Amino acid sequence: MFKKFTFLLFMCLFTGLSAWGQRTVSGTVMDKAGEPLIAVNVVVQGTTTGTVTDVDGKYSIQVGGADAVLEFTFVGYITIRETVGARNVIDVTLEEDAEVLDEVVVSALGFTQKKDQMGATYSTVNSQDVVRSGETGVINGLGGKAAGVRIARSNGDPGAGSVIQIRGANTITGSSDPLI
Repeated sequence: MFKKFTFLLFMCLFTGLSAWGQRTVSGTVMDKAGEPLIAVNVVVQGTTTGTVTDVDGKYSIQVGGADAVLEFTFVGYITIRETVGARNVIDVTLEEDAEVLDEVVVSALGFTQKKDQMGATYSTVNSQDVVRSGETGVINGLGGKAAGVRIARSNGDPGAGSVIQIRGANTITGSSDPLI
């Protein structure tokens, strides 16, 4: 009985000592216009401890000590790192990243390339063009919008399927159906 009590007391003290260095840091993340940013990643650098901001741009996170560094990341914004120090409230304003994202094209084999460096042709179809086509289905609405692509109804019945041919009727494997 005495051994169990001693062990339990030791575990309580050990748990209390490990939590002693922990403290909570909170704050708000906003953009330059003063609007709160939702779902900004807030991570204690070098650890797996993290959280995200709520709909009001507020967060709360447990840090290990004064030397902890919080990293604030959000897509389209510059990453900011703040050392906690003696602060319990850290408010951050993120600036938009001026670097424009390049367009990327993903081929049928899963290869990604920058749009400007492709050695092949590609077509882009805007959603407004599909809507303006007047077709009842999306596939039939794509007909005549991209070079080298032929889309035709398999028969005249409403709701019938469509036949899609890309650059001719044959392929190496004998199938002319594209992956959609």
